Amino acid sequence: MKEEIEKYIEGNYSNKELEDAISILNDRSAQPKLEKVMNGFWRKCSNDTVGNPQFFDQILSNVHHEINLTHRDISISRKVYFIFSKVAAIVIVPLLIALIYFANDSLKSSYVAQNTITVPLGAVSQFKLPDGTKVWLNSGSKFTYPSSFQEANLRLVHLEGEAYFDVQKNLDLPFVIDMKNLDVKVTGTAFNIRSYDDENQMTVALVEGSVNLGQLNELDGTFSNVNSLVPNEVATLNKVKNKMDIQKLKDINKYISWKEGRTVFDNDPIDAVIARFEKMYNVDIIVDSDELKQYRFTLTFINETMERALRILELSSPLSYEIVECKGSEAGVFGKRTIILKKAKI
Repeated sequence: MKEEIEKYIEGNYSNKELEDAISILNDRSAQPKLEKVMNGFWRKCSNDTVGNPQFFDQILSNVHHEINLTHRDISISRKVYFIFSKVAAIVIVPLLIALIYFANDSLKSSYVAQNTITVPLGAVSQFKLPDGTKVWLNSGSKFTYPSSFQEANLRLVHLEGEAYFDVQKNLDLPFVIDMKNLDVKVTGTAFNIRSYDDENQMTVALVEGSVNLGQLNELDGTFSNVNSLVPNEVATLNKVKNKMDIQKLKDINKYISWKEGRTVFDNDPIDAVIARFEKMYNVDIIVDSDELKQYRFTLTFINETMERALRILELSSPLSYEIVECKGSEAGVFGKRTIILKKAKI
């Protein structure tokens, strides 16, 4: 079989060899072996994208699908079927071979591998993107980006969680962070984004440069409902009400200090403390006091252990805490610990 198909591909065949090739192509029982032979030719084309088996399987499947669709419209008479068989062999197989030998550039441009980085609770990750952009990814975050930005008209990435970006400047290739509730577009700047799925608000804090907030139309690359930020401005989006508030602050350190191992609270409610602590220490926190929910905290933690951080909270505010250790399952798997915050007894 391999010899007949190879001669057909090279165009070096006799009438008898052409008939043999057509017979092979029309023999349903020979299809598994034919796929292996064609897959072998496919793999020889290139060592990169075009040789990827997933593309061969997809193209061969599409060719078979087109043949099946055409069969439905053809008379079942043997004469017409024989004519169709010749046409299929002459037209479809060269098309498949052309796809194999000439699709390398188009496949590379249409298929770009996506990379995903997931940071577990209690950890922070730092890395560079293919364009040189620096990214710090906070606890419990997920970040997806392409292996290359060369074939795109923008640098599109996806974020769930919190990240600090120092974007490599490129006026011709905007950098866009896609999130569920809002998109952020920049050309070269430094800023922080916090947008966890389990939190009702999202924040964007700009350190330098400028950013545009809005919605990206991925079909044409346009940006709508734009709000712009300048340095030291913080945009807060209420996800429930879909309402945005922009403030100019003297100091935005509390929004970006986490990447240096510092957690800063500046007149923040206990909900903000809980949101940070739960992700920093991989725990569940319960507030067992309505009075504590009204209390506001101004504190700085520098690479503190959970026990040390709780002790600082206890000494600087009217609360006490209890750590409830989790019980392991029969399989030896342990869940999160639970922290109960209570009003301190006087």
